[in-house]
Amino acid sequence: MSIQETTQPLPVTFSPLLRHYTLEEFWALPEPPDRARYELIEGTLIMTPPPDPPHGSIDARLADALHRFLISHNIAGEVHHPREPIYINGTYLEPDMMYVSHELRARMGACRTSADIVFEYLSKSTAAYDRTTKADTYLALGVRELWLVDPDAVSIEVRRAHPANGGTPLPHWERVISTAGQWAESRVLAGWRVAVDMVFAGLV
Repeated sequence: MSIQETTQPLPVTFSPLLRHYTLEEFWALPEPPDRARYELIEGTLIMTPPPDPPHGSIDARLADALHRFLISHNIAGEVHHPREPIYINGTYLEPDMMYVSHELRARMGACRTSADIVFEYLSKSTAAYDRTTKADTYLALGVRELWLVDPDAVSIEVRRAHPANGGTPLPHWERVISTAGQWAESRVLAGWRVAVDMVFAGLV
């Protein structure tokens, strides 16, 4: 009588001291519970909770404003939402929304390794991660502009990437915060600006 050995799948682990994931291993993971999702940074697994209202309404308003600007100014490019990712080697992130110009898409080829503009809609459970670890990962991946939309503070923070130079050995973000009664403006898409009041009207 022979004993058949069975191989149990390894448990999902979030400490880089225990395990780093390749993209192939990451893609093979089962879906997390409760509508959460996984992201990956240099092989380290991160679980992010599902979005809370008014996430969807903010996305709809910003997407509408962005599409209108691109069409009216005849600007080529693509606007993506989850589950469209930015990924490379051991890193996989899903922005809430991103704009990718045709020029950047042509340089990247089939693998989307960056974006021209990334948008993240903050909530209490994700704000610290979005402002720090995720934001700096976008910077490292060459994202030129990051919009952090905060319904609690009723603000839009636009970060613009600056490369490393003699005074700063690492790339860094320049931050401009717009609040009620003000406009958030893009430098990547010159001329596009959004009224903070429009984004949050009736939502907060």
